Amino acid sequence: MKYEFTIFGSGISAKITSCLLARNGFNVCLISDKDEKQETPNTNLVTFLSSGSLNYLSLMLPEVQLFNKSPEIKIIKCELNSLNEKKSQPIEFKSGEEENLGKIIKNSYIEELLDKEIHQLRNIHMINSTQLKITEKNSDSVKLKLVNGENIETEIFILSSTKRDIAEQTKINFIKKDLEQQALSISIKGDIKNINCAFQKFTSNGPIALLPYSKDEASVVWSLRNGSQILLKDKDKLTQILNNHLKEHITSFKIESIEKHKLQFIYAKNLFYKNTVLIGNVAHNIHPIAGQGLNLSIKDIALFLKQINKYVSLGYKLNDQMILEEFEMKRKLDNTAYSFGTFTLNGILSSNNKFVNNTTHKGLGLVGKSKFLKKLFVRSATGKDFFKTF
Repeated sequence: MKYEFTIFGSGISAKITSCLLARNGFNVCLISDKDEKQETPNTNLVTFLSSGSLNYLSLMLPEVQLFNKSPEIKIIKCELNSLNEKKSQPIEFKSGEEENLGKIIKNSYIEELLDKEIHQLRNIHMINSTQLKITEKNSDSVKLKLVNGENIETEIFILSSTKRDIAEQTKINFIKKDLEQQALSISIKGDIKNINCAFQKFTSNGPIALLPYSKDEASVVWSLRNGSQILLKDKDKLTQILNNHLKEHITSFKIESIEKHKLQFIYAKNLFYKNTVLIGNVAHNIHPIAGQGLNLSIKDIALFLKQINKYVSLGYKLNDQMILEEFEMKRKLDNTAYSFGTFTLNGILSSNNKFVNNTTHKGLGLVGKSKFLKKLFVRSATGKDFFKTF
């Protein structure tokens, strides 16, 4: 079979890319890398979708309008504890009066809406294959072979899966590092004092975030070192610990579920090689400290689609190398800044070094007093400037 675009992956980025390309009239093959024999878990993971990402997706995908019932995040409060836990340095970021910073949405809900959209689009062909092999690359196409022996030819192959053996076939070099941390993803129900406020606290054990996604539901994400005893606590003990950290923001809460996720840093030195393009976590898997992982991918997808439409309308081939080179060049700075910025920020804010801790306290104090710096942070986090041209 021949397609204009073939996408390998089963995550949110792969599904958004498929939907947007199909809605723009392209013939798309989406190959899911999920193992059909394994039961799909109903994950409790959530995503912070910036206002820029939400506005862009709502224009492109009708189903996104259903996100309207989710509460708007208008304030992000941060707090850095000193090593002795006796004093803290607070800082607050606010949106404008008529704006919001974004929304916290459950991953399972995002996928549910995208799956519905995919099944409504006739020019998306769905296939399931946990593995594939790139058998040939030339100036016109990429040829793929699935585990069942089926052959696919595509003008552009989009890799959106982190399966190691597939990424190695692209001949793209990666920077990878085991962060030696695990993220506790905790779903809770309780009395949330301000559903329009996301809270992040930097403790000596690691950053902990409270992310409300309904009037009485929230996700707590706590990034902890592998050896942390907190990872071994049961629900009752963990509830007590969380109450000490979050009592000013939520009361009388109950833990519904707990998941553990290994944290790994991945950064692709290039976003494409010949006719293969990387989209999603395989291109940049960053620390969750800033909540920008999916937003970076949506920026990639939006620019990729814009570049394709622009040059195809001028008579260029879909896989013209100039299109892909320009796409990579325009996304390089933003992806690099967030990828390595969050990596460094996590190390600084979770440091047990007294000098680093004291210096960071003073630095945050200066940021907290600067309207310009806080406004700059908000504009970057919301993607407001980036999506102006879309």
